[in-house]
Amino acid sequence: MNETFLAIINPAAGGGRCGQRVGSALDRLRAAGIALETAETRAAGEATEIARAAYRRGYRKFLAVGGDGTSYEIVNGLFPDSLAAGAGKQEDAVATLGFLPLGTGNSFLRDFTGEVSGKDGLEHAMQALLARRSRPCDVLRLTHKDGAIYYTNLLSMGFAADVAALRHRRFQGLGQFGYLLSIFLCLARLERRVGAAV
Repeated sequence: MNETFLAIINPAAGGGRCGQRVGSALDRLRAAGIALETAETRAAGEATEIARAAYRRGYRKFLAVGGDGTSYEIVNGLFPDSLAAGAGKQEDAVATLGFLPLGTGNSFLRDFTGEVSGKDGLEHAMQALLARRSRPCDVLRLTHKDGAIYYTNLLSMGFAADVAALRHRRFQGLGQFGYLLSIFLCLARLERRVGAAV
């Protein structure tokens, strides 16, 4: 089993801020004795392929460098392989996923870390990595007609999914403002869905 963290970096996350800030964050981790290798993504879905191939080569420690989309892709690269390998409760089958929240939303860390209000999410994540702190996390699976997806904190459907899709398609470069703009545009063209409660 490889003890080195594979940092999977989405340089486009956070409207490009990830690519600008990642170097100093990784240097700080390396200076503290954390072994790191890096891989950058260039297209949607690539983090999934990188994580899957690395897991099969023996990597068990991963670092999502970007936002929620980056960690989502990595989780889908680790599952179902890690699930099948861990069925026998083999300790070396368990994957660890750390975060450097350099994206726009960073919902996972906000929702699950108990982060102190006003504290920088990146600094919070850095402190956890430097202290070698980890904890178990549930991974959920949604099975659909074309297969399955895995996620750790949020699965959006309906209006919330429409907002996220619009923001991704048209306003990705606007950061947090892109979400707000997408909410208002989706509200303006909101249509009642069949079977929705009135």
